[in-house]
Amino acid sequence: MPRLIRPLGLLASASLVLAAVAPAAAAPGDPDGRAATSGTATTPAAAPPKARAAGLIITYEKGAQPSTAASRDAVEAAGVDTVAGTTPVADGVASLPFDAPTSLATAEKAAAELESVPGVASVEPDVLVTAAAAPVLNDTYWSRQWSIHGTYGTHAYTAWPVSTGRVVVGVIDTGQSAHPDLDGKMVAGFDFISTPWMARDGHGRDSNPRDEGDWVTGTEGCGAATPSSWHGTHVAGIIGARANNAKGVAGNAPGVRIQHLRILGRCGGSTSDIAAAITWGSGGKVPKLPRNRTPAKVLNLSLSGRSDICPATLRNAIAGARARGTVVVVAAGNDDMNAALYTPANCPGVITVGSTNRLGQVAGGYSGSTWVPYSNFGTTLDLSAAGGDLVQNDAILSSVNTGTTTPSAPGWAEQAGTSMAAPAVAAAAALIASNGSYPAATIEGALRWAVKPFPQVANGRVNCVPADCGRGILDVSKLSLATASPVARGYARIGYTLTTTRGTWTSGATSYSYRWLRNGRPIPGAYGTSYRVTAADGGALIQSQVAGRKGAGSPALWRSSNGLRVPKIATAVRLKVKPRKTTYGRSGARLVAVVKVAAGPIRGKVVFRDGKKKIKTVKVKNGKAVLKLSSTKLKRGKHKITARYVAKHPAFKRATSRPVTLLVR
Repeated sequence: MPRLIRPLGLLASASLVLAAVAPAAAAPGDPDGRAATSGTATTPAAAPPKARAAGLIITYEKGAQPSTAASRDAVEAAGVDTVAGTTPVADGVASLPFDAPTSLATAEKAAAELESVPGVASVEPDVLVTAAAAPVLNDTYWSRQWSIHGTYGTHAYTAWPVSTGRVVVGVIDTGQSAHPDLDGKMVAGFDFISTPWMARDGHGRDSNPRDEGDWVTGTEGCGAATPSSWHGTHVAGIIGARANNAKGVAGNAPGVRIQHLRILGRCGGSTSDIAAAITWGSGGKVPKLPRNRTPAKVLNLSLSGRSDICPATLRNAIAGARARGTVVVVAAGNDDMNAALYTPANCPGVITVGSTNRLGQVAGGYSGSTWVPYSNFGTTLDLSAAGGDLVQNDAILSSVNTGTTTPSAPGWAEQAGTSMAAPAVAAAAALIASNGSYPAATIEGALRWAVKPFPQVANGRVNCVPADCGRGILDVSKLSLATASPVARGYARIGYTLTTTRGTWTSGATSYSYRWLRNGRPIPGAYGTSYRVTAADGGALIQSQVAGRKGAGSPALWRSSNGLRVPKIATAVRLKVKPRKTTYGRSGARLVAVVKVAAGPIRGKVVFRDGKKKIKTVKVKNGKAVLKLSSTKLKRGKHKITARYVAKHPAFKRATSRPVTLLVR
């Protein structure tokens, strides 16, 4: 099959020049550029259904199983009727159905009552789930957004009951233009274009990321004449356009905030500017620039340049961003070439995204009468997502500006490319990041897992295979995200057992993983639905963490429970001084501090003081700290001697003895 080659940039003498990944746009979805009126809107979406429970799931203590009657009596004491018997779920686990579904709050109250029954280890609501159908939104063009709700769309809406996104997503692109689907969602960005000729604003870097237009006349030496693309606005709309606002489109993560980091202008952008944008956007320091007060958790780079290696400057910037916890998503490129020959697609530490169409095949378009794929391919790709074909109604509809050169009125139009696929993945990363505090590697692993297999369609076009298109097509419904956090319960004292519920999860989690944390760090060997408090937990905040998994290999997206504070272990010190009277220069004294603790080993030191003045610190051995004072250690007079125990482990309280008077004559 012939290859359609679309070079995206030029190699300049000093730095790599990158051009936006945007093949020729398909016919616009809104030809006159005017915002559609609310009169064309579909029925408004209903409010999200409230969480409900069908019954309770009971985990019994090993070797114990209370009578069903005892369980029913406890539940019905909370005002909830149950059926006659229980249904086995697993070894030591059974469900007790209610007569009729009830609210989650009522079910949790009943669960608390049932946990008091001897032999019951833990109880949690048996939460009702429903099919993850696409919502009906009143956005004008929602019905045309197959890239979200179609068979091979992102299905990002399955995460919306949990979160529509609360983090900042940085769009490293052409900049920002006013648009009703995006206005008010922005945080302060920056213009990183350092060359005034490319920036078109008359100067270099500044704090205004406004898109001045990237049109070229054909005389600049960087390709044929083309109008302004408003590429950054289109990408931003795919990520986070408002949903259900009776106009335009809905983004994949409509609750996120967008930070425009302008690096693409006339003829593209430079590697050095892109590296600076990555560093600054992720919260790093760029000399002579103010710090970013709202660092992005996700950065989207829908851009590409021909280079068979990742430039060191770019590689270092990406590594720094990931170290700061930022996920970097990039487009594979649109030349139907191996993505290993393009940067930043070939950079380590990024998520590289290819483009698929409505049918889940490699996206493409017609060259004459021949269908030709455009998406770059190869083992560099992590996954693919809907990027659209170069055919009207089969491309990706999103926000744009209608100006052919400088900004004019806002509008909506279709574009196709890996530039459109990457922001869908960036939005998915934002949805995951909004559900918990995860390092970049965890989010990246979840993205690679949240895919559906490539279909094999017999239509003469190019089908995807993992060696060319990554692990599959982005499908957010594959993830199980917490809709309600687990709840840790119990008496947080040494020797007592704490239990945890598992919380509630989207997408029908089929298995759960548990672990316990001490002051935010996993406790070695502490897995399961219960945890026995030990002396090491004194003074610590104990939490449970649960991950709802959907299928083998599902990523562990942990959700933390409330914290239960364990009191510090009580300690006491008794000081003995012999003799209580000494003669200066002739006789000394022996100080003995006897240490006792309420639980656990006695390890630490005792600080002996004369009033506020420190005499000496002595290590505790066999529960005692002994200090021999020479006859000249203390001057003549009365001395108020105290002993303060400082435990080696922070689980123990500090304790100070009563003062003992030592007279030196």
